[in-house]
Amino acid sequence: MEKTLTPAFLLSTWDVALPLSNFLEDLLATPIPPNPTGMDPYIAINQQRVKRIRKTVELTDATRAAVRAMPSGLKWLVINEHWCGDGAQIMPVVEAVEQLAGGKVEVRALFRDQNLEVMDAFLTNGARGIPKVVGMDAQGRVYGTFGPRPEEASDLVKEIKADPDRAHTYSEVLHKWYATDKQQAIQRELVRDLVAAASVV
Repeated sequence: MEKTLTPAFLLSTWDVALPLSNFLEDLLATPIPPNPTGMDPYIAINQQRVKRIRKTVELTDATRAAVRAMPSGLKWLVINEHWCGDGAQIMPVVEAVEQLAGGKVEVRALFRDQNLEVMDAFLTNGARGIPKVVGMDAQGRVYGTFGPRPEEASDLVKEIKADPDRAHTYSEVLHKWYATDKQQAIQRELVRDLVAAASVV
């Protein structure tokens, strides 16, 4: 069962979170040993994803218009881990929106496994799905969340995992979907759940 965190607690958490760009730079600076084990291979792949998407992401006209119209004083708190493939696909887009917003929104990030109390307040179908972006106003009041992945991608993963013969291929199929979609779904849902939603707070 999800817990409810007070605005004061969320603001205190915010104070110790990393600026999103620093979080991504920390990912890129993470050394990969010569014989990678555990999560190391995922981190190496994510380093390449982040580098590529940072260079190639193009915000749509609809995203740009929504960001121009968004109110000021917003805080987006990201919960993620460096090994998370969805995070590597999504976080550069969130960073691009923050840069376009010109100070209207500030984005900071937390490592999930070091902040489970926060994570457990923002579960997805009872799971600690990441990345999770929590939208707050200046007083730390939550007005919306985005993540852990676009709805179409979530439906695709569910479909593949339901088939025992294909379940092991879900990650490959998922990231092909991301490559084909070119961050379009991420932008649409980010705008819907956090950019436009902030206008009615």
